[in-house]
Amino acid sequence: MTTTVAYALAAPGAGFSKCKLHLPELGPDDIEVAVSHCGVCASDLHLVDGDFEDMVSYPHVCGHEIVGAVIATGTNVREWKRGDRAGIGWQNGACLTCEHCLKGEEQHCSDAHFTCCYDGKGGFAEVARSDSRFAYKIPDEIASAEAAPLLCAGHTVFSALRRHTSPGSRVGVLGIGGLGHLAIQFASKMGCKVSALSSNRSKEHEALGYGASEFIDIGSDLSSHAQSLDFLLITTPTVPNSVTLAELMRPFGVLCFAGMVKPTVIDIVQMMGRTLSVSTANAGSRSEMNEMFSFAADHGIRPVIELEKMVNLNEAMDHLRNGQARYRIVLTND
Repeated sequence: MTTTVAYALAAPGAGFSKCKLHLPELGPDDIEVAVSHCGVCASDLHLVDGDFEDMVSYPHVCGHEIVGAVIATGTNVREWKRGDRAGIGWQNGACLTCEHCLKGEEQHCSDAHFTCCYDGKGGFAEVARSDSRFAYKIPDEIASAEAAPLLCAGHTVFSALRRHTSPGSRVGVLGIGGLGHLAIQFASKMGCKVSALSSNRSKEHEALGYGASEFIDIGSDLSSHAQSLDFLLITTPTVPNSVTLAELMRPFGVLCFAGMVKPTVIDIVQMMGRTLSVSTANAGSRSEMNEMFSFAADHGIRPVIELEKMVNLNEAMDHLRNGQARYRIVLTND
């Protein structure tokens, strides 16, 4: 039995408290990682605020964008050795024998395991564990602090873009934040024509710098942009007007919702005229994670981050809750 220092939620809305966390014997396929960095995600904030109580047992340790050095390996592990740098994301296990796993879609496994939900042993701690087959080697070109947000935010938007776009696609990204600023970079480097959509004009210069070819003020008259997009990735929690957004789409266009979006009404009849589709984005497969890291390393794609010490976790959460993070907070175990 391993004991580690962790920051746990005692109850919804209670904030994080430092505690000792007991970990069972290391499984044969597992690795144990000394956490050097862990990103803070909006999903963590939902757990803090009690939005997913059916997925949580207390005390609960959040954090699923984990980077650190391997300090122990299970008896079956051959791909990892002590001292290797490993990344652990949202999913940390699956059966690997069902139809979805055999197709390389482990994220849809009915026996999937998640880093910081049901078990509550995430990366807001000194030590974290994962099935070694769901840990990732990070390219040398990417610093640990910058790798952390790629393990969830980067994985999510990259997977969606890979499924729905190709070079030359006209891509819109709604929201220039933790997900959106990465999506613009990925889409641009994939050869897409990217439109950044936001009601915040102050972000126009940044969006163009990330690779967008134009900035669209979502609060303005959008008639001049009608039927201009093949794919719209919606990264904001609240959709301004789904009817208006559908008018932006070309025939066979796809509106894709990423992250924890609030309930939204969609006019299906309106969408029929141009055979539009609605999709969602979540963390992708293991192969997509590995491809994403290689692509990010090769094309210089990096998140914009703010560093904060793990001990200041509650302050970091407040910073995120208040919409002040630009754009991903990464905690460090100094």
